[in-house]
Amino acid sequence: MSLDTPCRRLTTGLLVWAAWSAIAIFFAISTALTYVSQGRPPLWLFNFGTAIAQWSIWALLTPVVFWIGRRWPLARGHLLTRIPLHVVLGVLVAFVKIAIEGRVRVWVFGVPPYALISNVALQIFIYWALVAASHGLAWYTQAEARAIEMESQLNAARLKHLRAQLQPHFLFNALNAIAELIHEDPDRADRMIGRLGDLLRASLDAGDRTDATLEDEIALARDYLTIQEARFGERLRASIDVAAECANVLVPPLLLQPIVENAVMHGVAPKREGGTVAISARRAGDRLEVRIDDDGPGVAADAADGIGLSTTRARLQALGHPAAVLAISSRPGGGTRAVITLPWRQR
Repeated sequence: MSLDTPCRRLTTGLLVWAAWSAIAIFFAISTALTYVSQGRPPLWLFNFGTAIAQWSIWALLTPVVFWIGRRWPLARGHLLTRIPLHVVLGVLVAFVKIAIEGRVRVWVFGVPPYALISNVALQIFIYWALVAASHGLAWYTQAEARAIEMESQLNAARLKHLRAQLQPHFLFNALNAIAELIHEDPDRADRMIGRLGDLLRASLDAGDRTDATLEDEIALARDYLTIQEARFGERLRASIDVAAECANVLVPPLLLQPIVENAVMHGVAPKREGGTVAISARRAGDRLEVRIDDDGPGVAADAADGIGLSTTRARLQALGHPAAVLAISSRPGGGTRAVITLPWRQR
């Protein structure tokens, strides 16, 4: 029974009290109806008072018994010592409950209870039932934690696989761009190779990290745009506008590069006069919003995602957060807008 916060403690306490109160009401009604069936007065007030006094004590003892169950669980390898311990504790708790109940009855009704062996046996049975419930709850909590851990590991493996898909795809496209220039303009091709080396070194330095800062991602995007500027010359115009507060926000590694690459390939390359790629980032409440705009022909309604966009969507989906979304749309004035939304998490 996890009691992490005061609110959760209060809720748990109310649920325990409500459960025992329901049992008390059941037995009070049952006793009153038994009296009626025997032709006797139901004594509703007396029966309800007695039942509440009797079962409310267990509401107070339940946290104690749950603590005992967690402190000395009936785990394999400890049964020979734990079972005798719980036998002793069960008898002790039963007599404590009966003693408290006797005091309450004398104080409220002025009548001491009967000391019956069956009553002692009932209290011991309730103790063992509560110990069993504490073990069941502990097992459920552990199983839930294991399921969450396995899901987290699965998502991490999936993200790693998706990122491994992304790196060779990017490398192929960059090398293909260099190949187009190697004979036409060797000097520019040489500069592109140098930039490509810097870019690959930065991407490999990310290692197996699951998070990078937006500042790091913007640096990678800037290196990529520099490579493409060497290829396209004045046909490619790039701008980056990122709010200072967004620099340390955590994002998945290599998140922006395929979107920027898509903007260059489909927004700038098809136009003789070239075009503009604009990257901007702002905070939107508890979320980070990154936009990549181009002034190309726009995106068709039935256009299918390439490997870069489909991989990015899959990576965002694997994060398992409703705020992690990639939206692609045509801009009203022409061109394409990609909006990446992520939960606001700072290093």
